[in-house]
Amino acid sequence: MEIFYGYCLTILEMTFILVGLLILHGLRRILGNNPFYIALGVLLIFSQIAGAAGLMLTLGYPGLDYPLSSSVLNLPFLAILIVVYVTDGTLAAQRIIIGVMAALGFYVYLISMTLLQCTWPGYTISQGPGSEALAFLLNTSMRLMAATVVSLSADLFLVPILFQRLTNLKCRLFINVLGSLILVQLIDHLVFVTIAYWGSPQWWTSLTSSYLTRAFFVAIMSIPTTIYLSRIQYENPGESRRTLDVILAFFGAYGKTLKLEQTLRESQERYRLLVQNASDMIVVMNVDGQVIDANRAALRMLHLQTFPEIINKPFEELSGLKPEVWRPLLEHHSQENTTVSCPLTIPGAGTEIDLSVTVIPFENSSLLITFGRDVTERRKLEREREAWNIQASHRQRLEAIGRLAGGIAHDFNNYIHAIQGHLDIILLMHEVKDEAIRRNLGKIDHITELASTLTSQMLSFARKGNYQREAVSVNTLVEKCAELFPPSSQSGIAFRIEKDPRNPVVEGDPIQLQQTLMNLMINAKDAMQNVPESERSLIIRVGDPAQLNVKLNPPGEIVTSLDRAFCVIRVEDSGPGVDPSILPRIFEPFFTTKPVGEGTGMGLAMAYGTVTAHNGWIQVTNLPERGAAFDVILPLREKG
Repeated sequence: MEIFYGYCLTILEMTFILVGLLILHGLRRILGNNPFYIALGVLLIFSQIAGAAGLMLTLGYPGLDYPLSSSVLNLPFLAILIVVYVTDGTLAAQRIIIGVMAALGFYVYLISMTLLQCTWPGYTISQGPGSEALAFLLNTSMRLMAATVVSLSADLFLVPILFQRLTNLKCRLFINVLGSLILVQLIDHLVFVTIAYWGSPQWWTSLTSSYLTRAFFVAIMSIPTTIYLSRIQYENPGESRRTLDVILAFFGAYGKTLKLEQTLRESQERYRLLVQNASDMIVVMNVDGQVIDANRAALRMLHLQTFPEIINKPFEELSGLKPEVWRPLLEHHSQENTTVSCPLTIPGAGTEIDLSVTVIPFENSSLLITFGRDVTERRKLEREREAWNIQASHRQRLEAIGRLAGGIAHDFNNYIHAIQGHLDIILLMHEVKDEAIRRNLGKIDHITELASTLTSQMLSFARKGNYQREAVSVNTLVEKCAELFPPSSQSGIAFRIEKDPRNPVVEGDPIQLQQTLMNLMINAKDAMQNVPESERSLIIRVGDPAQLNVKLNPPGEIVTSLDRAFCVIRVEDSGPGVDPSILPRIFEPFFTTKPVGEGTGMGLAMAYGTVTAHNGWIQVTNLPERGAAFDVILPLREKG
C-alpha cells in the first residue's frame, strides 16, 4: 500500500503543478505574462534544490525508484515548454531557453556567494548545524550543477525538435507529446547520470533505476497537455515550422529573428483580421475535402457555434456540397479553369449560398479555397418580385378580359332583349296552335334566358352591373344562403354554419353577395363528388381575420388599408383541394375543370368580380389535412 500511496501522491503533485501552470498560461492575456514566467522560475530553482537534497522515492524494485526533481518537477516544466512552443511560436520557446540558462547561471553565482558566506568569519550563520547543513546542500548542488545544466539545456532544445519532427510526420497530437517527452526523459537521464556519476560504481545502478516510472509519469503528464493543446490550437493555429527552427533561431541573429517574427505576427494578425471579419464565407480545405481553416462567416452560414465543430470535419457533411463539384479542379488544375461556381442550400437551415471553389498549389500539393455569399434574402426578394410580376400580369389579363367581356356582354345583352321582345310579340299577336312550333318557341325563350344570365355574369365580372348599396348583416346573408341551398345538394354532406356573435355588417348588394356565396357553395359541393359520403363536410364560417387565422393578402387592383376592419366569410369543404398549378387561372372567365357541358366557367369569375366591386377580394387556400377554403374578405361598414 505504501507504494500505491507514494505513486498517487506523486501523480497528484505533478498534475497540480502542470494544471496550475496551464491555467496561468491560459490567463496570460488577462493577468499578463509575468505570473506565468515567475512560476516557471520558482519551479526551476526548487527542482535544483530538491535534486541537490537527493529526494527520491525508493520502492525496492528495479526500474521503479525515481528522484523527486527530475520526475515531479522537471517533467511539468518540459510539458509547459511544448505548450509554449506550439501556441506561442519558436521565438517564445527560445526566450524560455535563454531565461533558464540565465537563471541557472544566476543560481550558480548565488550558491558560490552563499558557500563563501557560510565559511566567512563574522557571519552569524557561519557556525552551528544550520550552517553545516546549508553548506552541504550547496556543495552537493554545485557538484550536480554541471550535469543539470547540460542535461536541462539538452532537454530545452530537444523537446521542440522532437515534437516538431513528430508533427511533421503527421502523427496525432497525443503521440507527438508522449513521444517527445519520453525520448527527452531518456536522453536527460542518460546525460545527467553520465556526467554526474561517470567512473563511479553507481553509474549503472542510477542509469537503470527509474526508467519504468519515468515512462509512466510521462504518459500521465501527456494527457492534460494534449487536452489543453487540442483546445488552444483551434483558437491559435500554429504556423508551419521546420524541425530545427528552434536551434537556427537560437544560434542565429536574435534581433533579426525577433524582427522577422514580429513582422510575421503582424502580417498574420492583419490576415486573420481581414478573413475573420469578412462578411462572406471563407473555408480552406485539403484535397480530401477536410476543413483546415474557416472564418466566422462560415460558422454563421453553416449554423455552427465554435471552430472545433468545423475544423477537420468533411465539408460535405457540413454543407451538403458533393466532392464531384470540385474534384475536376484537382484533375485539371494546370489549365486556366481553376474555379467552379455553384448554388448551395444548407440542409435543414435553408440558407442559400452562391459558392465558388478555387484550387491553389501549396507545398507540393493543392488547397481548395471556398468563398460563399449568403443570398437567402436576395433570392427571397427575387422570388417575391417574380410572384408580384406574375400577379401583375394576371391582373392585367383579367382587366383586359373584363373590359372585353363587358363590352361584348353589353351589346350582346341588347341583342338578347331584342330577340326576347320579338318572341313575346309573336306569342301575343298570333295564336300558335301547332304544338311543335310552340315547343320550338319555348326553347328559344329558354335559350334567351340562359344567354341573358350569362351576359349578367359577364357584366358582374367586368364590374359593370347594377349594384344596390345598403347595410347587409353577414350572419343573415349566410342564413339565407343556407335556406336557398337545395336540400338535394345537402344530402350526404355534413353541412353547418358558424356565425359571428358580433354580427358584422358590410355595405353592398345583398342579392349579388348572396349569388356569390351560392356559387362558392355549389362549387364546394361539386368538388366532393368523389369523396365518400361519410367524409363530406361543408362549413361556412363568419368572423374576423384573426379569429379565422386568415392572413390578408389583397390583390394589386384593390386599393385599401389593412388597418381597417374586415369580415371573412369562409366556405370550407373536405374535397381534394385545388391543384396549385391552376390557382393563377381559377378566377378567369370560362376557365373550368369540369367536363364539357357541366360548367360554363363563369361561377368563380362572377364571384370574383362581385366581391372586388364591393372593395373586397377572395383568397384560396388548401387546408392542411384535406379540402380547400375560399375566403370572401369584405370591409366592414363604417359606423356613422
